[in-house]
Amino acid sequence: MEGHDFEPREKRPVGQIVFWVCLGVLLGPAALVWIVRGVGFAAQCAPGPELCRGIALGGGLRDALSLAWAVGTDLLLTIVLAVVAAIACFAARRPFLGATCAFLLPVVSAVLPMLAVYVSRFDGCEINPDGIGTCILWGAKMGRAFHTAATIPDMIYGFVPYSFALALMVSILGWFLARPKPQPPMHATARIRRFEDDA
Repeated sequence: MEGHDFEPREKRPVGQIVFWVCLGVLLGPAALVWIVRGVGFAAQCAPGPELCRGIALGGGLRDALSLAWAVGTDLLLTIVLAVVAAIACFAARRPFLGATCAFLLPVVSAVLPMLAVYVSRFDGCEINPDGIGTCILWGAKMGRAFHTAATIPDMIYGFVPYSFALALMVSILGWFLARPKPQPPMHATARIRRFEDDA
């Protein structure tokens, strides 16, 4: 239309899209677990075998935990996604955020669901690495969804030293990628411009 200037929409950088995709895959399932657990808090339902306000909220929590464990306990997947997210940060010249992603994302993706399990325990609901015992929470049997939480501390203790070393190596690489490019001296720039003007 005449008289109206439409400015083209700025495209989001590819690195930013990659970062958010990796963050969503790693932390999205854990966030879903806490959303379901937050519903229990909001409804003021104490952990127990009875339904939560007539709703079998335990089934939703069990399914969310199963999804979170599928991501959080797969060390290869979490490491690859954390490194990709870190490289995306380095490409955006944010080295500190990249190093933080490389170190924390694999750990946080497993710790957040574990914390949700521990705040949902009650007397008669025991969890152990061997998967012995049955826990019924809000009308649903939790099974391995709860017992897996007992294996996370050992996994974290064995993984953190490697995660720290990986974050250190990626940070050193990222520093070279993210450092600002050296600018030519002013007199050299002025000579180039003068040469272009003469041409």
